[in-house]
Amino acid sequence: MSETFEELVTNHTRRELEEMAMKLGVETLGGTKSQLAESILDFSQKATPKIVVGPVSWEHPREATPTTEKPKAAAKAQFLGKTGVMGKISAANKTSRELEKAGKEIREEGIRKMTAGVAEFNKGVASQEKENKEAVAMINSGIRDIQSATDKMASKMRHEAREMVEDGSRRLTAGLSQFNSDLSSQIDENKEAATKLNAGAKEIHASMEKMSGEFQKAGREIREEGSRNLHKGLAEFERSVRSQIKENQKAASKIGSGAVELQGKISTFQGEIHRYQEQDLKNFVRDFYYG
Repeated sequence: MSETFEELVTNHTRRELEEMAMKLGVETLGGTKSQLAESILDFSQKATPKIVVGPVSWEHPREATPTTEKPKAAAKAQFLGKTGVMGKISAANKTSRELEKAGKEIREEGIRKMTAGVAEFNKGVASQEKENKEAVAMINSGIRDIQSATDKMASKMRHEAREMVEDGSRRLTAGLSQFNSDLSSQIDENKEAATKLNAGAKEIHASMEKMSGEFQKAGREIREEGSRNLHKGLAEFERSVRSQIKENQKAASKIGSGAVELQGKISTFQGEIHRYQEQDLKNFVRDFYYG
């Protein structure tokens, strides 16, 4: 056996290891994959030939020369009894041989069934491969048909697209022509509207100038009328003040005991009137006239 333990575990499946074990004669096929690989290595190492003086011999745990096995079997048969401990050992050995024989038959039956299953599986695989080839051929034919239909459809679509582009170009040209015509008409209408707008603006400007002149005239007349009314009111107010002063002077001369106090009040009143004439009245006239 040239393969190592790691190579056996890594490069082979459990089924392959079981087949190798059965070919080598390993009886223990249970346990894990690692245990099976270890059993194969141990058994192959025991079966390795040894060089001795004389003819070459092979050591194998399941095979032995007749000269060595038969005396051992005879001695064992003579040693074992039918009763007691020896009888139980003999029965146990017999049961062990029967179990070993049954195990071999079960393994052989399993191998036959497995071989038949593998053959059936290979047959199914071959059938599936044939079906796959037929399906691939059908798919290729379908692809060619689809490609042909696609080419036809693409040609038709290109033709229809070209017709749509030409029709769109014609419609666009007609639309542009109509748009230019409408634009020219709109420009003419805009020119007429601009002319009318200019005329209207001139009329509005003349009307505004006329209205401004009328407002200025009305303002002058209002200011002049106000000035006349103001002067008239001031003259009337001065006459009333002078009359009041005269009446106050007459009343002051008639009052004996309160003449000094009344004179002071009159002087104060006259001062207020004078202040009013000099300040308030002038301010009033200025604000009214210029305001």
